[in-house]
Amino acid sequence: MGLQRQLKGLWRLNQRMNQWRAMRAIKEALRVAYPFILVMALIDFVGQSFLADSGFFFQIYHVGTWLPGLETWRELFQAVSTVVNGVVAVMIAFTTGHYLARTYRSDALAIGVMSALAFLTLNVNYQALGQTDRGGDQLTQFVEGNLGPQGIFLAIVVGLTVGWAGSRLMQMLRKLQLRHPKWQLSWTGRVAWPLVLVLLITTGLGYGLSWISAGGLNGLVYQGLSTLVMNPGHRGLMILGVTALNNSLWWLGLIGPVSLAGNSSVTSLQNLAYAVQHGSGWGAPNPITLHTLGDAYANFGGAGMTLALLIAIWIGSRQTSYRRVANQTFLPNLVNLNEPTLLGLPILFNPILLIPFVLAPAVNIVVAWFALTWKLVPPIVYPVPRTTPGPLIAYLGTGGDWRALVLSGICLVLSVLVYLPFVRLLNNQGGDHDAA
Repeated sequence: MGLQRQLKGLWRLNQRMNQWRAMRAIKEALRVAYPFILVMALIDFVGQSFLADSGFFFQIYHVGTWLPGLETWRELFQAVSTVVNGVVAVMIAFTTGHYLARTYRSDALAIGVMSALAFLTLNVNYQALGQTDRGGDQLTQFVEGNLGPQGIFLAIVVGLTVGWAGSRLMQMLRKLQLRHPKWQLSWTGRVAWPLVLVLLITTGLGYGLSWISAGGLNGLVYQGLSTLVMNPGHRGLMILGVTALNNSLWWLGLIGPVSLAGNSSVTSLQNLAYAVQHGSGWGAPNPITLHTLGDAYANFGGAGMTLALLIAIWIGSRQTSYRRVANQTFLPNLVNLNEPTLLGLPILFNPILLIPFVLAPAVNIVVAWFALTWKLVPPIVYPVPRTTPGPLIAYLGTGGDWRALVLSGICLVLSVLVYLPFVRLLNNQGGDHDAA
């Protein structure tokens, strides 16, 4: 009975949030960006899994021995991925500002472009302006990593801020003109003056922050978050807290502030050296780490264990749109590329899905911690490709130990059970207009 009351309260909160002007703008921006990031993820699925030397399917099927023109294929897929990936955050900044301006009955197209330009000025590589590399070529003019999925949160903030401020400024100029008919200000002037003010502010802010962080405002945020949760050590509670914080940040659009992939970490290298010397992972010096718990069992398939969410949707959702997104994003999720799922449902800024998004990985960490502590399974000691299908990460990382595969299956089932009540709660929306 208490759970039902809490779920109803969560539903009411979700309904209230959906009425907020800013939330409607965010959801519209995610909806528009979803097809592009889905295409990007499918391209990356092929490029990183089948064409890259470190790709899982590349190694399994020995693609390099039979695919003609391999380097050309790699370059083509990399080019398309770079183009699409490089505009996702810019697109979200534009759409957020555009939609918000529309709700204020302002010039939506102009405000949208203004938002995109403001976001770009915050991500100019100011330290590289006028600089050349050793070959004499001009250095990149933008902090390119911030223009892709990693910049989603900042893009939303910029879009909301410029969408509101730009609309207000344009309305003020229009009212001023009505009060003073002799003061003629064209449409161009009503756009140009707010644009100049916005660009002066964002350029000054971006340039000032470039003295602190080469990655600009976005890089400063990521650097601070990474430092905050760096090196949780071997303490299960600390690892649990870091993983919960990491997944909460993903829910806000701060994609990947903490890396759970520990193939190159010191503790992972120590475990690998032990396994090579003894022929087994049993007795490895670092059985409990962020990698052996978080990467192997808590978040396989992507942050928040979204692979389990897709299965829960297939089992318990009556929403056609959710089932469609689950079908479209399954392959990228299988190889741990879950950004399309985050935008397509959306998971981002959805209060109903926040709880299982954090809770499911937490449950898995507790279960895996007990299994490793009681020596029911060996720890991961061998490096695995980044695009290894999620349920196989622990199995291959332990050198093919069946107990690790069973534990991965248990974690997946538990995560599906965690997600199911929340997926069923979303059935109450009674429409197919929320997901992409």
